[in-house]
Amino acid sequence: MKKYNTLIIGCGGQGCMCDAPGSENSHKIISFAHAFSEHPGFDLVGFVDKDSGRSIKAIETWGGHSFCCTSHALDDFGVEVAIVATNDGQHYEILKQLASHPLKLVICEKPICTDLAQAREIVALYQAKGTPLMVNYTRRFIPELQELKRRYEAGEFGKILDASYSCNRGVLHTESHAIDFFNWFSNGELKILERNNFNDNAKYRIWQIQLFFEKYFWQEQRIGDMPVPAYFDRHMWYVAENAYNFLEGREPLKCDGEMALRALEKCFELMP
Repeated sequence: MKKYNTLIIGCGGQGCMCDAPGSENSHKIISFAHAFSEHPGFDLVGFVDKDSGRSIKAIETWGGHSFCCTSHALDDFGVEVAIVATNDGQHYEILKQLASHPLKLVICEKPICTDLAQAREIVALYQAKGTPLMVNYTRRFIPELQELKRRYEAGEFGKILDASYSCNRGVLHTESHAIDFFNWFSNGELKILERNNFNDNAKYRIWQIQLFFEKYFWQEQRIGDMPVPAYFDRHMWYVAENAYNFLEGREPLKCDGEMALRALEKCFELMP
């Protein structure tokens, strides 16, 4: 089985530590490091982080090398796949840097950028370079939600009568998940009839998305300390699997830069 040399940039929770051995989520696969270190199609070369202590902790947990800068890893270790899992505000500069290297795939945590003009620039740049850009809007990759979409498109549920969502913790970082989900689920045809964005940083989580069909009702919710739905337990594995299948020419990316940009554009339309 061909292996692709992979570098992770950013050693926080999503990049490395949210499901580290010994943590409460160690039985899950919800970090890039866990998924790409276990997937047989990838060889995890190592990690880059501005905080060398975090990258050292990452290699102690998942293996590989700790790099002080991205260029060193890209130039000397034959990196083919780069994963951007830094804070949102750092995505733009890192993605620009990665575009100058002959990578086979770049994977970025959402949103692409926190500035719409910069996001458009990045998507156009990657298209011009011919470098595939994948963005982690999680729900697109989950088999249970793909099956829900398949059943809807097969006519099992009838028409969508209403769609709504409520959330907090920011438009770009959180609300964009709901916007992208509805875009994907309805192939861009669904109009959101009710939107509640409690735009604050409170520790108390508010998350609910609902679909009302003629013959069915579906919702996903996580309020306060409610657990994450079980279908998220291996969500990053599905990201890795789609990435590998794409690299092997077996399937398209489930969320590329253009798809993610459409969600971001809608987010900026909704901002006051």
